[in-house]
Amino acid sequence: MSEDSLTQTYDAAALHSLRRLFPLILTLAAAVFAVTLLLRLLDESSAVSLIPDTTPGELGQWVAGQSEEESPRSFLGQLARSQALAEGLAGLPEDRLISLARALLLLFAIAHVAAIVAAMLGLILYRNWRRPVLVVALLLTMGWQFLLPPGEQNENLALILPCGLALLLALILLQQTATKTLGFVLIISMLLLGVQTAKLFAASRNYRITTALPSWRYSALADLDTALNALADGELDAVLADRRDLRDILAPLPADPDVDPADTDWPALRYHTRLDGNESLLGILPVTPRFPGRLALATAAESDLASVQDLHSLRLGTVAGDFADERYLAQERHLVLLDLKIFNDINLPHLQQITEALLQPARRNGPLLLLRILIEAAGHTWSEAIFGFVFGASLGFVLGTVFAHFSALERGLLPYVVASQTVPTQAIPPLVAIWLGAGPLSLPAISSYLTFFPVTINTLRGLRSPHPNAFELMDSWAASRWQIMWKLRFRAALPYLFTALKVSATASVVGAIIGELPSSIRSGLGRAILDFSSDYSAISTPKLWGAILMAATVGMLSFLIVSFVEWLVLRNSGGRT
Repeated sequence: MSEDSLTQTYDAAALHSLRRLFPLILTLAAAVFAVTLLLRLLDESSAVSLIPDTTPGELGQWVAGQSEEESPRSFLGQLARSQALAEGLAGLPEDRLISLARALLLLFAIAHVAAIVAAMLGLILYRNWRRPVLVVALLLTMGWQFLLPPGEQNENLALILPCGLALLLALILLQQTATKTLGFVLIISMLLLGVQTAKLFAASRNYRITTALPSWRYSALADLDTALNALADGELDAVLADRRDLRDILAPLPADPDVDPADTDWPALRYHTRLDGNESLLGILPVTPRFPGRLALATAAESDLASVQDLHSLRLGTVAGDFADERYLAQERHLVLLDLKIFNDINLPHLQQITEALLQPARRNGPLLLLRILIEAAGHTWSEAIFGFVFGASLGFVLGTVFAHFSALERGLLPYVVASQTVPTQAIPPLVAIWLGAGPLSLPAISSYLTFFPVTINTLRGLRSPHPNAFELMDSWAASRWQIMWKLRFRAALPYLFTALKVSATASVVGAIIGELPSSIRSGLGRAILDFSSDYSAISTPKLWGAILMAATVGMLSFLIVSFVEWLVLRNSGGRT
């Protein structure tokens, strides 16, 4: 063997060894983070403050309260009440349930560490089961995001996220053919880890990326009279002070016919009532701190000052120790390059906060968990969506069939079918409520409106998809129009039809929710979303996200059911899958 061949062989062997070594190193790093998390749960001092704030801990505290009720409505409450009565207690002790929550979390942590260790063994021994075990370890790591709170200083996230990222990279570096299931797990894991990492980064930057700007240059005078005298004498170009103080002693600019400048103490001065307080770079990047609304600017009567940005070139004065001095002019100024407020806990709660909200009552000490309330609301919305889906899909199929057989009707009516979809969706529910009332038919009608169009178009396309030779062959067998329709056209249209049905299945759920928003119906997901969005706070936002996730779950279930029916039909009919 030549020297070049030997070199290539050694290089290939070294590269192969590195490909095996990197996933092992990453898995070892993940094991370190997992063991650290396990030790934190084993530590009594840490567990006392951590466990009550976890999702199982919060649920345990609620169950303890329910066990003291005479006749709790929830299943968990009834179970806890029965156990308390069996033990002759007025209610289950809260400490006992918190200890149970800790035991469950410890079992989860042990399973997590065991899965990572098993994955390491699989990588060392190069077994075929190394990837499935890595997937299990990654899923368990993702589970921590739903169970543990981020912590006061995000210390829990600082362990969970590196562990998940290490396992995710290890899976990617294995370089094996990805199945659909593995691809789904990887994408969901990337999304969840990416969002949580972005939240962690945004919190460390105080939810904005900024660059420093020069501070204000101004003179701080003893009192407002001294500042205004300096302005009147030409020693200053402008004075910044409290709007209420200036309003009492100066005339406004623009002029107010009810105020005579001659009656004021400084007839030659004015305070601006329409000053543009927005300070930004190129009108895009804002400057902080923002100009407070309680402040106003005093200048000479002939001043044409229009914006706060013009103050940098002027001799500015204010009153020492006042709000304008300490809370605005003396503050460090920054140019906001990127606003990250979308990642704060109000706009985008942590996954654990959403899970905790689902496993807590909708209102404080309420009888039912939010999860149960949303499941019942989802059932109501889903029933409306199914009714609308069936009617809309049937209407779309009939229209598509008619258009496929009668070209004149297609040319005359299809433009109106297309035009119907240009109407804003928000405008449909009020019209339907006027025509049909707020009864059981109004919401399915909106779902049908969103459903029939894709079915109509895809049915028309599918029924015309067979090759002309196929029609000629059917004609040579003297097939009737009915036989051509069901034995040729319909079979060819099935893939197109099911594609439209999958789109329409999710659209029908959207239509039902949209229809619930302006109606008086209070038993659907639309009303739940509207109720939780009315109070946009750290308490209501996780509930809002829980309702949104429940709506997404209903849509995904609808899609999966249609996909399963498609698999059954096309497999039995010999169509493509």
